[in-house]
Amino acid sequence: MAKLKPCVLFIMAIALVAATSLSAAPATIARSTTELENGTYLIRLDVAATGTSIYGLKLIDPSASIVDVYAPKGWVAVTDGEDYAARTGDRPIKSGGKLQFLVHSKTKDIQYTWTVYDPLKQIGSPGTLK
Repeated sequence: MAKLKPCVLFIMAIALVAATSLSAAPATIARSTTELENGTYLIRLDVAATGTSIYGLKLIDPSASIVDVYAPKGWVAVTDGEDYAARTGDRPIKSGGKLQFLVHSKTKDIQYTWTVYDPLKQIGSPGTLK
């Protein structure tokens, strides 16, 4: 019985760390960049929900290099060159799932600040994509 206690405590500590990690990062975003013939870039963002379903995505591009945006089916996206906003009403990124968003950019050296949203409010803290 004495050997069981340290093992149980170790397992509980791992579970606590895992739960804390999930709540700290509501999403992960992976990117890949393709140079286009005209010297601009297509940036593919694979957005994955790690906790609550994601209904909205906001990117801020301090260099204002966004030319155009493309959203997955069931999502609407808009940009003014510096801010990118995408939203859905009925096709969220469910926990464990991911969707692909495309950004047409003047530069490949991006430093987007990203934020994700549930149906009503921001989820977690903003992150930075470099």
